[in-house]
Amino acid sequence: MSIFKLLVNHDKKNSLVNSFRRKRFELLKSRLEKHIRPDSLFKILDIGGDLGYWKNIGWQNSQCRICLLNLYATEISGEDSKYFESVLGSALHLPYQPGDFDLVFSNSVIEHVGSFENQLQFAKEVKRISDRYIVQTPSFWFPLEPHSLIPFFQFIPHSIRAFLIMWFDINYFSKASTYQEALQVSRSTLMLTKKQFKTLFPGAEIQVERLFGIPKSYTAIKL
Repeated sequence: MSIFKLLVNHDKKNSLVNSFRRKRFELLKSRLEKHIRPDSLFKILDIGGDLGYWKNIGWQNSQCRICLLNLYATEISGEDSKYFESVLGSALHLPYQPGDFDLVFSNSVIEHVGSFENQLQFAKEVKRISDRYIVQTPSFWFPLEPHSLIPFFQFIPHSIRAFLIMWFDINYFSKASTYQEALQVSRSTLMLTKKQFKTLFPGAEIQVERLFGIPKSYTAIKL
């Protein structure tokens, strides 16, 4: 395993990526807890959610029920089933109504919906479901592209990236057998600048996480 893969290992609790996640969440924790009351259940919809994420950041609150929405089923059992549930659904057409959740949460998902038009639809659905949300995405400007683990990979045109994807298994960008398939794989991930992200969430505070002074990620917060 490469050094980059070790640093961004989401399953390893003390990996660099999870350290950043915990620090990022700690900055929001007190603000979030202000909305959680001891006499009622606080419902969170996590779009693209992962059980391991919540465990690795050390989140514990018996007054919360977290719904993990994905395109695939997630097995949840034992004590976890008291606080988490898994549902199938699309981020572009959420199967819920306004008020069904107290907060919408999403971590590193909006860059994977395929186009800027879909990103607009994603943001529209988030804001439709709740007026409180926390949505995070990696920064386009950070040198190490987090999905390929190749420096500056996000600056390479899709037409060239497609040829690389045909020849190599590039971490998240799985190897494709045809050029059109490779082009689709490449276009499935669209990184965002702060300006673009602010366009998607104009009413939110945009929090910038930096590493060595360079923007590493953006979080749209409305609490």
